[in-house]
Amino acid sequence: MTTTTTWTWLGDHLALDLANTVQESGGAMVDLLPDAESFASWREAAPHPLPWCPAPGEQDLAAVRSLRDDVLALLHAAVQGADLPEDAVSRVNGTVRESSTTRHLESVGLAVAVPAGGSPFTRLRGVLAAAAVDLLARDDLTNLALCRAPGCGQFFHRSRPNQRWCSAGCGNRARVDRHRHRRATTVLDGS
Repeated sequence: MTTTTTWTWLGDHLALDLANTVQESGGAMVDLLPDAESFASWREAAPHPLPWCPAPGEQDLAAVRSLRDDVLALLHAAVQGADLPEDAVSRVNGTVRESSTTRHLESVGLAVAVPAGGSPFTRLRGVLAAAAVDLLARDDLTNLALCRAPGCGQFFHRSRPNQRWCSAGCGNRARVDRHRHRRATTVLDGS
């Protein structure tokens, strides 16, 4: 089953772009990377430099989704101010080590380097895991938030302290949903 996604929300931090490949729909979480075609679409649309990799087999795709699930667990803990789950920390760190991913400075800022050895998916997962480490090591994690608008559930960086939704569209959807529920309650109460 291929999911048609426009990936319009891509462009935040790479770790958030990976985590946000799971989205709420109708009260259930939907995987936006269910198959090789969806993964290729996400990878091509990503504005971040990513190592080349061929179309993934099921095992490679499962490994990317498993890393994504670990990043999700870490981000949920960070947003809640809880301790990071040790098993997810261990697996993310192991992925960085396995790929020998390093970070260095260039004239335009931070760059991630992955040695040519290893499989293309090991290199790709290393870059994705390193992005999670970079994000979670920041001092400004208080700006990290989870959008609670109906049908969203995506992570984002707040641009102001009281920001509750990831976008104006989500804010509008949340307000419409809240108004609809208030109106339904008023009708039921006979007011």
